[in-house]
Amino acid sequence: MITTLTVIAALAAGQAAEPASTEPAPAGPNPQVVQKKPVTPAPSAAAEGAMPEKLRLVAEGSPTLEWGVPSRCIDRARDVFYRAQCDEKARRCLVAPDAELDPDGVAVAALERAPACAGPALTLVDLTSRGYAVVAALAESPPGWYRDERQRVMQVDFDLNARYFLGGGYAYSNGGPWSGSAVVSGGGRADRPFTWWDAPALARMRFLEGWASVDGDFAELLLFGVDASRVYPTPLLRITTFFGTPRRYDPPLYFGLWAEALRFERLQTEAGKGFDRTMMANGAVTVDLYRSKDLSDFLRLRGGAGYEQAMGGDWGSFVPHAAVEGELTLGGRGQHHLRASAQAEWLTSSGENLDPTLPQNRTRLTVKGEYEVVAFALNNQPVSLALEAKAVKRNDVPDYPTDWIVQAGAQLRFSLWAPPRRSAKTQDSL
Repeated sequence: MITTLTVIAALAAGQAAEPASTEPAPAGPNPQVVQKKPVTPAPSAAAEGAMPEKLRLVAEGSPTLEWGVPSRCIDRARDVFYRAQCDEKARRCLVAPDAELDPDGVAVAALERAPACAGPALTLVDLTSRGYAVVAALAESPPGWYRDERQRVMQVDFDLNARYFLGGGYAYSNGGPWSGSAVVSGGGRADRPFTWWDAPALARMRFLEGWASVDGDFAELLLFGVDASRVYPTPLLRITTFFGTPRRYDPPLYFGLWAEALRFERLQTEAGKGFDRTMMANGAVTVDLYRSKDLSDFLRLRGGAGYEQAMGGDWGSFVPHAAVEGELTLGGRGQHHLRASAQAEWLTSSGENLDPTLPQNRTRLTVKGEYEVVAFALNNQPVSLALEAKAVKRNDVPDYPTDWIVQAGAQLRFSLWAPPRRSAKTQDSL
């Protein structure tokens, strides 16, 4: 599409050749004058027939103005304005009302999330009298946003990896001291692209992430965590085969880093006593087996170690761990998310204050999965439904079941902010 400024320069140059026109010629680089037979300007009413007094609601399937391309102001008289983008070769102009409309097609509010059109304003006569077809269209909208037939804009693409949410719901356990309870939750996520050793990379940061039962007996909270993945211009592993024509295969193998600081857990034992532990620091190396082009989605292996204290520091433990985990965004607008992980931890205590009922070497096995779907948006912020399942087998807590405990729950989550994804697309039609 040729930018509107070039087209308008052509129109203005054409006007300069017609003494009856007093429209000033807008400045523009190297205007191209369209040579054609003189055209008698049509009456204003005929020219304005393409856009009646009551603004026309855009029909389904209509095109949209292109985001990032300047739009020219079009004056239809009586203070009714449009915005236009023209294709000089096709002699066609996409024209959209420069306002939001009511159900009857009357302008009632300023157009939101669209750049101002460029002036001085032309008229529809300037377009139609020179042979340009006027096509009703939607105004442009930013990537991840959508306009309806009344030019109202709404966010439809959501980056759930760049938000802070608050939620609540219910969780049920199949055994142990906790049989079920209402829960509240919250969590922040911020993905930040950066450059790592002259290659694109992504840092995924999590903060104040966790949940708690409403009675306060069970809770888990992560203060801060970060991990980073990097694009490798040269593959780390290259395999060449010689069965016939030599073939090279580059298996996905990408190293990254992972760390957490201050993860708290509190739970109630079968005897009704409280147990708490604090993972002071935890670090690991990751190996990405799969990741999306923008590095947001991944499947990876993780291995590392941390140090934790239990019962207010009564005993400490060195905690090596190994895990496989992944995240996947489904659909074209970021409205469906899958998250899953399986982790094994081995605890070896130091000091003499370990509870005598516990073995020196202990384990924690955790498997969990989550599906989250954006149900609707409230003031352009997503409200999502999250379904969770979690299974834990551990022997690091006194007077606590050592068999598998399965927990399932459902929550509604409200995001305080969630911008469109970095890969969000622009609307191309109604």
